[in-house]
Order: sequence, then structure tokens, then C-alpha cells
Amino acid sequence: MSTTVFPFDPARTTLTAEQIALFGERGYHIQHGVFSDAEIAAINAAADRVIAGEYDKGQPPDCRMDRMEPVDLIKLDNTWKADTTMANAVLTPRLGHLAAQLIQAPGIRMWHDQLLDKPAHGGRVVTYHQDWAYWQMIKECETVTCWIALDDVLPESGPMVFLEGTQKLGIWTLPMGITGNDAQKPTLPADFKTREVPVIIPKGSVSFHHGLLLHGSDRNFSATRRRALVSHVMSTECTYRPGQDHMNNWKMQEQPDCPLPGEKFHGPQFPPMWPVRAA
Repeated sequence: MSTTVFPFDPARTTLTAEQIALFGERGYHIQHGVFSDAEIAAINAAADRVIAGEYDKGQPPDCRMDRMEPVDLIKLDNTWKADTTMANAVLTPRLGHLAAQLIQAPGIRMWHDQLLDKPAHGGRVVTYHQDWAYWQMIKECETVTCWIALDDVLPESGPMVFLEGTQKLGIWTLPMGITGNDAQKPTLPADFKTREVPVIIPKGSVSFHHGLLLHGSDRNFSATRRRALVSHVMSTECTYRPGQDHMNNWKMQEQPDCPLPGEKFHGPQFPPMWPVRAA
């Protein structure tokens, strides 16, 4: 079993002022070619190992939702704890550098990762939602979701769909359930202009979206899997606010170095991603 590392070249992840401004306006950014085909193949091989219960780091992910029916999505949280290649991928400074620029943060920490495997001719509708609404133990909405395409994302494969600019509208009520039979569109202000943006990207590209951007996805109608590896990340300035339950809450409480209410997140549950620390 081999481990893949991901070399970092800041020249390839430095954004323009226009790209950063557009993220502030639209709530999302697409970065092509973040990972090569060979790197994606290595990530997919590692993902298959983790799904099969093979953990080269000797421990399982923090949470796993396995397929109960053929149409079901497989979802594993914090695969970085289970596999070295997965950790190298989701914690790469390539993602940390890009995310830091987009939200103008001095540094970036991992919040948690997710491995998503939507089967061919399967999956379920994911209703429009905001990621930060489920992360209220992070007081400040200085969060970015970095969605790595592990397969080519086609119009028929159930791509994410962004409601452009909706991060400006603040937080919405959580949907009763994140999956449903129809994509439930929130009622937006009558004078608010938006558009649906399907995220059609080739494997190796990464889409970044703000923690308040409304987004959802449809079923996978294609004949191939639609896999993604997701780094949910936050500014190093983000602080802990108790109240809402979350996997990270009880996992961080298991650690001796655990943030207290009002403190910045720190400790082994939230590895740093940017800036790069000297060896």
C-alpha cells in the first residue's frame, strides 16, 4: 500500500484580486487543475480502501454512513484520521492557501472532511441548505467548503447547484431534513436577484463556497459514480460557541487540548492547513 504526498507550489494557488472580489459577490469560486489525474487516481484508491474498512493509520473515520440500499449515498467524516493519503489530500496547503485568500483569513484550520460516494442511477435529492447553519458551534461564519471532484461531474450526475449570491442574505432556518423528493427552494426576497449555477467540473478541479451560500443537489442519473472529497475549513480566528450539537463537539471533548467557550479552535481535532509551518 503506497502513500501519496501532494507537493505545494504557491504560484499555482495564488488568486487575483478580481477572483477574490468575485467570491465575495457570488459566494463561490472554481479552481481547475488543483489535483492531477494521477493524484486523483491515488485519492480514489485510498477512498476505496477506507470505504472497505482498511485504515493505514490504525483508526476509523469519526463517522460513517454506509449504503443501506443500492441508491444510497456513502458518507464518511474525517477520513484524514484513517488514511495517510486522504489526510495529505484534505489537509494540503493547496486548499488552505486558496481558502485563506477567498475569506481573507490569516490562517486556515480543518473543520472536518467528508468522503461522498453517490452511486450510478442513485443518490437522493439534497435540499437547499447552508453549511454554517449546521456548524453553530463556530461563532463566526468564516468558513469555506472545498469540494474536490474525484470524478468528472456531468449535468446528469447530480452536481451541486449554487444559488448565486445568497451568502449575503444571512442565515436561514434549517430544513427539516437535508434529503427529500424534490429540491426545496427557499423563499428569497422579491427584489433579490440570483441564478442557479450547476457545478459542472472535471475531476481534479475544486469548487469553493461560502458557509452561508445556499446549495443543493439532485440524484445521480448517470451510469457512473459521482465521488467527491470535501474539506470543510475555517479561519484560524474562529472561536468555539457551545450549544448546537455536532460530531466535532463530542470528538474534541475527548482531547486534553480542547478549546473553552470563546477560545479560538485548537488541538488535534482541528489540524492547521495554512500557513505552512517550517519543518
